[in-house]
Amino acid sequence: MLSRRALLKVSAATLAAPAVLATAGPASATASTLSIDLVNNTGSNTVYAYVSGLALDNNNAWCLVRSDGRTPYYPTSPSATGTPLPVDCAIPLNASGAAARRITIPRLAGGRLWFSIDQKLTFLLNPGPALVEPSVTNSSDPNIDIQWAFSEFTFNASELYANVTAVDFVSIPVGLKLTNTSGGTQTVQGLPNGALDTICAGLTAQHAADGQGWDQLIVTSGGQNLRALSPTNGIVRNSSLFSGYYASYVDQVWSKYASTPLTVDTQAAWGAVTGTVSGGLLTFPGVGTFAKPSAADIFSCNSGPFAVGNDEMGAITARLTAALNRSTLLANANQPDGENPAAYYTASPTNHYARLVHATSLDGRGYAFPYDDVVPSGGTDQSGAVRDSNPSLLTVTLGAVHGSGTTPPSNGGSTSAFSTIQAASYSSQSGTQTETTTDTGGGQDVGYIANGDWLAYANVDFGSGGATQFVARVASGAATGVSGLVQVALDSPTATPVGSFALGSTGGWQSWQTVPANISKVTGTHTVYLTFASGQPADFVNLHWFTFKA
Repeated sequence: MLSRRALLKVSAATLAAPAVLATAGPASATASTLSIDLVNNTGSNTVYAYVSGLALDNNNAWCLVRSDGRTPYYPTSPSATGTPLPVDCAIPLNASGAAARRITIPRLAGGRLWFSIDQKLTFLLNPGPALVEPSVTNSSDPNIDIQWAFSEFTFNASELYANVTAVDFVSIPVGLKLTNTSGGTQTVQGLPNGALDTICAGLTAQHAADGQGWDQLIVTSGGQNLRALSPTNGIVRNSSLFSGYYASYVDQVWSKYASTPLTVDTQAAWGAVTGTVSGGLLTFPGVGTFAKPSAADIFSCNSGPFAVGNDEMGAITARLTAALNRSTLLANANQPDGENPAAYYTASPTNHYARLVHATSLDGRGYAFPYDDVVPSGGTDQSGAVRDSNPSLLTVTLGAVHGSGTTPPSNGGSTSAFSTIQAASYSSQSGTQTETTTDTGGGQDVGYIANGDWLAYANVDFGSGGATQFVARVASGAATGVSGLVQVALDSPTATPVGSFALGSTGGWQSWQTVPANISKVTGTHTVYLTFASGQPADFVNLHWFTFKA
């Protein structure tokens, strides 16, 4: 019943440049405590937070924070396994949409901020003491039917590192903002409202497309989506799930690199290493070998041939497993420096859970598998992490989960123009209807769109740099000779469009195409109106999603 736990985030960066983050050094760059603001935007007025980790200033003892949000609690060893915590460590958050609840934590390694909606979580103690954390794979766990989530952090004498994570599952959206002592900020927008339902719909659609059991990752309760498990945790619940899923792909990889050298940049002191396949093993001379991995090995990144330590082989493992999850290893013999994020998850087979997490995230970021922080040298972060050596305040925002039975508050939040905006997430509309889509990613599209109809999306933030291109995912089953314009207008459906593209039939109402259009440069925050114009009254377009580009 004791849950698996990484005492420190074992990331690609950690493997590439090993550092003992859990040890407080003699020189202190950070304060001994950290303030954290917890913002409740879940739509529920009953939300609890918990803090756990290893106390760096108290001999790495297990530490929680009491319900007052500031007093550390160090559990002692109980006499029996499965002993409930003897003190209340459930920190109640303020009502949804209200001011943040500020808490204070000591320096902790392997820290987690836990959150639950409507019910408290149960933490147990085993002799040691050892903390027994909530589990999403143990059907007898007392928390199994509760909606809960967590984010990860390490706060030590050198820095604060925190990240949002979907490595285990997706449930309550979590966003981060880190402010340092100079007033600088870093943010991770995380998943939007409705993300859980969007991802579950995508998993259902993917199973319908390939029959691989992606829908078995969906966990429901009371007729609502409760969480979506990662493939690794799906395999824990059903050991036959995804059996053989990557076999043909791995065979092709092994065949290619029997005659073609594979270069892996460890992005550390070891530099770039080159391997080839011989005798069925991917061999890096003088370093080590890898046998063919199974799907479970690829998804987990740490079993079978990838069960290696924090060394040069670990750095290679991180980059191999990242490329396998993203299905780019066959196409790219220069890992990861030859990678193009636009190619991630486009080959088959691939990690569709990770694809959906990134496609749904407001800024495309967030750990969807353990080494999701692998990027080309100088590349764009995928992992959804913030870190600073002089942290002042960490703000953690919990978003609303569509379908939870509650209505999310209107909190004035904005949506990045550069995120993937689901068409069905409109703030208002005229003349359209939503329907289930069979497009990649699943969910709903907006259809039955004709001349004069419009869709509105409030508080879309284009930033100071602005956008000059509009990209939309559209389909049309319109009759021959029927076409129209998809237009972008700002702040009013009758405003002069800043750009548009024309669309005729694509071959069917679910035959999807991604269409770009240039627009006049847009900066700042606006209500975006998508307006539709045609010279005849018939429906001419369906819309699944759209985004903007600089």
